Amino acid sequence: MDEEPTYRKGGLVSLRTELLIAVVAVITLIAIWLAPGEKEAPPSLPQPPTTPLDANQASPADGSAAAARSGDRARAIIAGLRAGGAEPDPDEIFADAEQLQREGNQEDAYLLYRYAANHGEARAALALGTQADPAYHSAANSILPGPEPEQAIKWYRMAVADGNKEAAARLKALRKRTEQAAAAGDEQAQRLMLQLQ
Repeated sequence: MDEEPTYRKGGLVSLRTELLIAVVAVITLIAIWLAPGEKEAPPSLPQPPTTPLDANQASPADGSAAAARSGDRARAIIAGLRAGGAEPDPDEIFADAEQLQREGNQEDAYLLYRYAANHGEARAALALGTQADPAYHSAANSILPGPEPEQAIKWYRMAVADGNKEAAARLKALRKRTEQAAAAGDEQAQRLMLQLQ
């Protein structure tokens, strides 16, 4: 059976070719739809231990198998707050986070800062923004391996929404530095400017 060519804008195309193109297009769309997205999931918090530590119990320092994982003290404090059923006091959680940070327990402090910030403590959100801000990030004050300006923006905005003026000033300074870097051709800064709009 001979196919009759049809005339299209680009020239002669057979009906079989048109059908083949349509099938390939449909299969491609289905594959794109079913393919896993490249969305970056936020880092998950470590799982709580099977037997929580008392909130006041120090982690063993001997390196034995019984040694607690990083963040176990904070998880125990949070578990105790949740078990109590009462609304947590963000000021108290923030004070605990500050104490842990002074003791050098950065992982525990970070978890408590997050918990306090998510319960409306602007100072905790400011502390998290500071840890992620390129102008303030250091291994001494952050568990983050490097600056994460996107996270700094997120936490500063949360603190600003809760009325923290220091966070507003830091967000403004971060914006200015980002604008300067974007104007100088820094592609990462140009992408970050979209978030700062």
